[in-house]
Amino acid sequence: MIEVTRESGTPMYLNADHVEYVEATPDTVIMMDSGKSYKVKEDVLTVVERIVAYQQRVHYIAAVDAEQLDRAGKGAPGVAFRSSGEEVETSSEMGDLPD
Repeated sequence: MIEVTRESGTPMYLNADHVEYVEATPDTVIMMDSGKSYKVKEDVLTVVERIVAYQQRVHYIAAVDAEQLDRAGKGAPGVAFRSSGEEVETSSEMGDLPD
């Protein structure tokens, strides 16, 4: 979830996995994959940075969890899982990560 501010000044949280696009019209509008849109106070770059930071945290946690499973002998080497449960081959999709 990312925090954004409605035009009224009220904070709200959006599921970053369901953001389809963000545009400046000149107001910042966030379009969700459901078709619902939200006008927010933040500029487009701020919203995009929050979405990217969220995605990085989610995918980093998934990769770390896979490494912990590998060490415990419960997972396949180099495999992580997205929050959706989809299996991801970390060595080819994410590249080799430093130790």
